[in-house]
Amino acid sequence: MKTQLAAACFAFLLLLNVRRAVAGVESRRCHCDDDDGGGSGDQQPSYKLFVFGDSFADTGNLVKHDLKWETRGWYEPSGMSDADHGNKPTGRCSDGLVQSDFLAKIILGRKEAPPPERVRREDGVDMSYGMNFASAGSGVFPGWNLDTQIDRFRRLLRHRIIAKDDLSQSIALVAVSGSDYADIPSDIPDLDPYITNITDGIVDGVRQIQDLGVDLVLVNLLPPLGCRPLNTRENNYTKCVKDRITHIHNNNLMRDLDDDDSVVLLDLNRVFTSIVTTKTEKLFYHRHMPCCESLDENGFCGLVDGDGNKQYTVCDNPEEYFYWDSTNPTQAGWKAVMEQFEDTIRDYLSN
Repeated sequence: MKTQLAAACFAFLLLLNVRRAVAGVESRRCHCDDDDGGGSGDQQPSYKLFVFGDSFADTGNLVKHDLKWETRGWYEPSGMSDADHGNKPTGRCSDGLVQSDFLAKIILGRKEAPPPERVRREDGVDMSYGMNFASAGSGVFPGWNLDTQIDRFRRLLRHRIIAKDDLSQSIALVAVSGSDYADIPSDIPDLDPYITNITDGIVDGVRQIQDLGVDLVLVNLLPPLGCRPLNTRENNYTKCVKDRITHIHNNNLMRDLDDDDSVVLLDLNRVFTSIVTTKTEKLFYHRHMPCCESLDENGFCGLVDGDGNKQYTVCDNPEEYFYWDSTNPTQAGWKAVMEQFEDTIRDYLSN
C-alpha cells in the first residue's frame, strides 16, 4: 500500500512539473500586448523584469527639475521619435525608446519597459510586470547609484510591495555603462585598480540581486567608449579613438561572471563596434556623429541659454543616426542593438 501511494505521489509530481515546464515554454512565446503582435491584452506576462542602471535603461526615474545634464531626458528634443508617447520627452535620454524598452519587448511582449519606481504610487500605473530603478547619470559610484537602487528594491521586497512570488521567473537588467569613467582620462597610467573597483561593484550588485531571489541577471558589458561622439568629436566624428578602459572593464566582468549560468553578459562592445565600424553592412548613414549635438563641447543635447536660445542642433532624420547624443543611441540604434541579442536571450529562456 505504501509503495502504491509513493508511486502515485511521484506520478502526480512528475505530471505537475511537466505541465509547469510546458507552460513556461509557451509563456515565453506569449506577446501580451495587442499592438505588439500578440495576445488578447488580458493575459499577464509570465516574466517579471527588474531594471537597474543608468540612462541606457532609465525610463523616467529622475523627477523633472531644472534643466541639467541628468534631467535632459525630460526636455525637448528628447522623445521626438516616440510616437507611443506623443513624440514628447518621457525622461528617456534618447529620441524614443531605450535598451530596457526593447528588452521588455523581447522578454514580455510589451511595448516598453516596466514603469519607473518613482511613479509606483500614481493611479493607473501597472507594476504587474516589473519595476524600473535605473537613473540617468548613475553608476557604481555616481548618482542614484547601483547600491542605492538595489537597496530600494530590497526595501520594497521587505515591505511586500514587491511580493516574493514576483521573483519566480524574474529577470534583471544591470546596465552600468560608463558614468563612472566620465571624468577619467583614458590614457592615465594606472587605470587597473580604479576599473577593478568599478567592476567589483557591478559583480557585488549582481550577487545582491541574485541573493534577493532573481532567477536570471542580464549584465551589460561596457560599450566602446572610444566610439562615443563624446570622444570622436575631437576628430570630427570620423573614427573611434583608442581607449583601454573598455577592454579592462569587460575582461574583468567576463572573468568574474562568465561561468555563472544565471548570468548573461550582453556584449555591447562587440555589437556597437560592429555597427559603427563595419565596412560591409552600413546600418546607419551616420555612425559616429550624434543626431543631437551641443554647440559647445561642454554642453549637452537640449541645453538652452538664459534667453531660451537653443545651444544644440538636432537632425531631421534620427533613424539614420546610431547615436542620439554624446553617449546614448537613438531609438533606431537601440532597436538594431537589441535585435542582435534577441535570439541569444530567447534561446536562454527556452532552456
